[in-house]
Amino acid sequence: MNKKLIPAVLFALVAFTSCDNSATNANQGIAPTPNSTVSTEASAATTGPAKAVSFNITGGINPETWKGGETASITFDEFPQNVESFKLTQETLGKTPEGAVLLELMAFEIYCHDKAAGLECLQLANVANNVDCVNRILKDRYDPKYGDYYTPQLVASYLEGATPENAYKANKPFKINIRSHAAKKYEDSNSLKGTVLYLEVCSQGYDTNWRGISVVKQKGSPYYKVENNPSTYTQCKPVSFKIDDEYTDICKQ
Repeated sequence: MNKKLIPAVLFALVAFTSCDNSATNANQGIAPTPNSTVSTEASAATTGPAKAVSFNITGGINPETWKGGETASITFDEFPQNVESFKLTQETLGKTPEGAVLLELMAFEIYCHDKAAGLECLQLANVANNVDCVNRILKDRYDPKYGDYYTPQLVASYLEGATPENAYKANKPFKINIRSHAAKKYEDSNSLKGTVLYLEVCSQGYDTNWRGISVVKQKGSPYYKVENNPSTYTQCKPVSFKIDDEYTDICKQ
């Protein structure tokens, strides 16, 4: 092997393994990557009316004391349409662990329609080291040229009532359900300067309904942010071939 290629190969391997499920171990150092290729430039999608999304939380995840299977549900009427609306929504929703989960899904949906704006929202909703991991996969999930890997219904699959058998048509108002992991207790992380909370969000788009997602409120930050969540952006099921219907965009349902 050409010795000049070795550093590049090693870098690629490190970048790949950082997105693995094993990264959920809070004792593994999670820190910003100074050589990150993620752009921080402002997106033109920030233009337009900016308003916070209204929501209602039932139940709640206690961030101080772990209780396995503790539940929370969030109902809301719409998704933010641009980065400024996302920021306004995060000002309140981002102050709860369960709210951080919904904000991640909102960022996914914005990404589906506008990759530049979606990337900005991912940077707001995630700890620094998780952004590249999510962005790398969403590029394929929301690109029609990838055939079956193209899954615009990804976020809809997390909304109550949406299934492959009904073309992912969700109940109104929208609702998502979150719970604390039944077995994984909270874990302090010196590298993250916060306590990692292991949660799960319900989806009817997979064989196993509960998808893992961990969040953390880092010291000095007012918001909970996603620390690791590969199972939430893996390919979900397509609309069932047994029905004569196609997926309709969430904003048009």
